[in-house]
Amino acid sequence: MRPHVELIHENDYIWHPAEFFGAEGTARQRNLSVDEEDGSASLSVVFDSDWGRPGGSHVADTEWYVLEGEIHVGEQRLGKGGYFHAPKGRVMPHLRAKEGTRILLYREYGDWGFNATEKDADFAREPFIVHDTAAMEWKAVDKPGPKPGLFIKLLHEDPETGFYTRLIWSKAGWDDHRLAHHPCYEEAYTIFGSMDYNYGDLVTGTYFFRPAWVKHGHFTSHEPDGCAWLIRSDGELINYYTTGERVIVEGTAENYDKETQGPVLAGIPVRSKSAGEWSGDGR
Repeated sequence: MRPHVELIHENDYIWHPAEFFGAEGTARQRNLSVDEEDGSASLSVVFDSDWGRPGGSHVADTEWYVLEGEIHVGEQRLGKGGYFHAPKGRVMPHLRAKEGTRILLYREYGDWGFNATEKDADFAREPFIVHDTAAMEWKAVDKPGPKPGLFIKLLHEDPETGFYTRLIWSKAGWDDHRLAHHPCYEEAYTIFGSMDYNYGDLVTGTYFFRPAWVKHGHFTSHEPDGCAWLIRSDGELINYYTTGERVIVEGTAENYDKETQGPVLAGIPVRSKSAGEWSGDGR
């Protein structure tokens, strides 16, 4: 499983050689979030030279979003805001990237295995999807719960699992002071603007990966542009809200000064799937 990551700016991650197979050119990646069990990962990638790779298919679902620069998908040019979804086993066209291009790159349920082939795999399910998001219209979010002022560009939704990817923009001055949690994971990279909430300040380039059931909230979106993110969830995002929340910690400090040490935080640590579920009795 992936650990809970909150508001780490991508500049605080180290660079690694990019995990591309069968490509010409050089690229680096920052590992924003990685699942060591199934190979899923969320990455920020920069191409240090002109780069290219022939057509073929991945063994994982992959999504590509252009932050700056340009990528050519077959004969189609995608500039800033370009997006494509390459389902596992589905053949995608040859790719070319200009030197200096920066992208967000996601893989789900698999590693970076790549087959340079012209034939779709038997398990290929969804079609290959390409969007110029700059040309898409912002539509008001119609999901129950959020206050008015949120807008969406839906990029991809899996009809079987409900996994979906979208751009979300909160207009300047939008706020919501309820705590929310969801039955699915939620991850986001801030595309532009800024917002503050209980985990800190969201600014351009910040990232979070939040497992299911983690409460978060007290949102306030800043002037002049509000805040926009690329957000992904591994199922239908249902909003459960908490109001009038209180956190009470009582006890006697034995060998520290509670007035100067600050709050003591406690929670359930990350546990791998192979270790099984927590029993509830401390084991």
